[in-house]
Amino acid sequence: MTEIPKPTVQAFLVCDQVIEDSLTKKKSLIGIFTHLQAASFPFQHQQMGLYFCLTDTEGLYHFDIDLIYLNTEQLVCRATLPNIEIGDRLQISDFGINIPLLIFPAPGRYEFRLRMEGHLIAQKDFNVMPAPRSDTSATEPSA
Repeated sequence: MTEIPKPTVQAFLVCDQVIEDSLTKKKSLIGIFTHLQAASFPFQHQQMGLYFCLTDTEGLYHFDIDLIYLNTEQLVCRATLPNIEIGDRLQISDFGINIPLLIFPAPGRYEFRLRMEGHLIAQKDFNVMPAPRSDTSATEPSA
């Protein structure tokens, strides 16, 4: 069995949305983040974007993306991409996907794991934390 060449991952980013220009195919990453704040848990996030950029690989590949709750190693979701063909090992290939409606069970550290043909090639972690509470019960000092 032939060894699958491990690509060079030039970027793996998490954001609110990836937009691709239909003419130029350039990608815009909207709202890149390292943490999210939630009013309560479980927390529903309407959409999350992922961007990754690869080089040093060619052929037809199968990609999976897992979201893991690191505090318990729980699989939160798995996205399977359509097979992707990369024509030239010297080519720089970039990809943007949007994942609708993710549910985060609890505050803590989460990680996206990018797998190509079952092999882990990139990881990106971020925190989901409770939003700071505004203390509405505080009274103003009297004059």
